[in-house]
Amino acid sequence: MSLDNFIHKFKIPEVAYSSIDKIFTREEISFIDRIEKDLFTKKDIEEIIDTDIDEFVKNSYRRGIISLVDGIKDTYKIADFYSRLDIFSISEQEAYGSISKEDQIAMDNWYFEAYYNGLNSDTDIRPTSDEILPLDKVLAFIDKDERPVYLNYCDCRSLRGECGKPTKTCITYKSGINSFAHRGLSEKIDKEKAKEIVTKADKKGLMHTVNPNGICNCCGDCCYLFRSQERRNSSGFWPKTKQIIELISETCISCGACIRRCHFDVFTKEDGKIAADISKCIGCGICATGCPTKSLQLKGR
Repeated sequence: MSLDNFIHKFKIPEVAYSSIDKIFTREEISFIDRIEKDLFTKKDIEEIIDTDIDEFVKNSYRRGIISLVDGIKDTYKIADFYSRLDIFSISEQEAYGSISKEDQIAMDNWYFEAYYNGLNSDTDIRPTSDEILPLDKVLAFIDKDERPVYLNYCDCRSLRGECGKPTKTCITYKSGINSFAHRGLSEKIDKEKAKEIVTKADKKGLMHTVNPNGICNCCGDCCYLFRSQERRNSSGFWPKTKQIIELISETCISCGACIRRCHFDVFTKEDGKIAADISKCIGCGICATGCPTKSLQLKGR
């Protein structure tokens, strides 16, 4: 068995070398090393492994070792470390937690760079369709969508794990081949459960972003979307946002809840009174949902 060949074929970055034995089994390493075809079937796999073929294929697909190319013909290809790390962090959290924090951060930084480098580099173009929405509009989005809905762990917070916010918060409508749902990693839920999850996430201070594939409940520390926003200096443009906060000073009691909830330092307390720098506001509205006197209102940009 050639470990070097495995590393090359599965595109393992150097930051993950010391964690290979925790992320992969010896059987998986041997299989990736020995499989020669770019596209292969169960019959091809059976010629290489000694264990039950159906169980091996099922586990390898679930764990992100292989990916489907054609679901009808049962044609597969080797996956890569990018997809395996994503799946590993959300589905094997105890094993991921056994990796040293230094190595976790190094792999998270590698993953973020891979994500960021995959975005369109033209900062005049929105690289994804993600849109920031306040709670009421997210709930309306859930009510309107008739597709089957699934719950996943947040991969950003699972990988980074520094903010302490809830992780079982990502709602997805993706169920095609190679999706978490199709791999058997997602929990199927209904609309009421989805709305409950989003509402609880809002109370915990998580922002909401929506795209055609689902809803993310984001923090400002771990989330790749907002880490990318910071690097691109695209606040107010991408992720897309149509609203901005307005502070009604006359009814504000200066309790400071908005300061604690805001991820972007919009609010400060000066001479005992709350001040708002709306140039930093992305329009997520979590300050408004946490304001006891309704002194924060979203308005159109």
